[in-house]
Amino acid sequence: MRSQLQSPSLPSTVVAEHTYLQVPSQPEWIAPTVAYLTDRAVLCGACHEARSNKLQLALHEALTNSVIHGNLELSSDLKERCDNVFAEALAERAADPRYAARPVEVHFDYDGEHCRWTFTDQGKGFDVGRALARAAQPDPEAMLASGRGILLMRAFLDDLRYELGGRRAILTLARPSGAEKRATPRQALQRAVHIAPLRANGVVDWDAAYQAVAQNLSSGGMAILQSQLASSERILIGIDCQGEMLYVPAEVRHCQARGGDMVELGCRFQVPPAALKNGTSRAGMERDLDALLQQLSTGSVQPDERRAHPRVAYTVRITITIGRGHPPVIGFGRDLSRGGISFLTCTPLPLEDVILALPQHDREALRIRARIVRSHQLMSSIYDVGARFLDNADNPE
Repeated sequence: MRSQLQSPSLPSTVVAEHTYLQVPSQPEWIAPTVAYLTDRAVLCGACHEARSNKLQLALHEALTNSVIHGNLELSSDLKERCDNVFAEALAERAADPRYAARPVEVHFDYDGEHCRWTFTDQGKGFDVGRALARAAQPDPEAMLASGRGILLMRAFLDDLRYELGGRRAILTLARPSGAEKRATPRQALQRAVHIAPLRANGVVDWDAAYQAVAQNLSSGGMAILQSQLASSERILIGIDCQGEMLYVPAEVRHCQARGGDMVELGCRFQVPPAALKNGTSRAGMERDLDALLQQLSTGSVQPDERRAHPRVAYTVRITITIGRGHPPVIGFGRDLSRGGISFLTCTPLPLEDVILALPQHDREALRIRARIVRSHQLMSSIYDVGARFLDNADNPE
């Protein structure tokens, strides 16, 4: 009998691991750092690859809090006023070396049984007790703007605690819970459902019921997309089954932001749902950019710059024109060079050519054709965008 060759399982050989990072307080560092930390957890066997997206979301919340609310000292209250206020303040702080030069210290430890991520910032901390109490009894309306981080991290991890007055967050994932737990296959299900929360005493709160959309279904549970956070850990899910409304009791297992004001709930059924079925030249443009750059302060050039062109702070409101039929998008500049610009917006931008209107002192705005090369979501309704300059938008053909 021919022996069966098996591929080596390298994660099973990892006994322990430690990684120490110092992450700059720049928004564009958040996504790649989180991706790196998630990959480390998968490679050492602490997290199953099928659940890595949930781990990635939890780590993203933790690092975002350390960078934006910690080192950059931006209050969540700004998001409750309007998206533009928060985006503009974030762009200014990220360009201010007094705040942006502070690193976030990240320790990743794995001992064969548990993964721990420790995020330490240099900010002022926060009222941990108040934040934990708010997460224990969330106000769905208020937490759409802020405060969802603790809920999400607790939903996807085994432990979350704070030290140093909130400046240090310690996240723990036990290896058994990192394995894929879905015992039954799921299928796509785009169908309207009726959600009714259950009070602590088990009584159905029909007055608080609302509509949502089912995303997928298995014999064990359902994923639901809705425009508000879960207000209760136990709910009734009403599904129209051949003209008859069937209500199935379920437990909310996770609550995950899906962009904008949309939230995904992962629900586990409490009983089996047996009844469910299923112009000028490039050189001319660079001269225009040089004139603009000369008007900016040169004291805030980023240290250890490895780019082809040095960049300087450019914290002004800019306008992005995507194309015909699309309204202009407002952005908030972070930094600028002869080669490109980084800025923040409240909406995602497609990776294509756009027209940027860059304000100048005592002159008309400089119109530049640019290509969007990066559009990463930092948090709900805040996107970090990078654009590479192409040519002057006012070029005659």
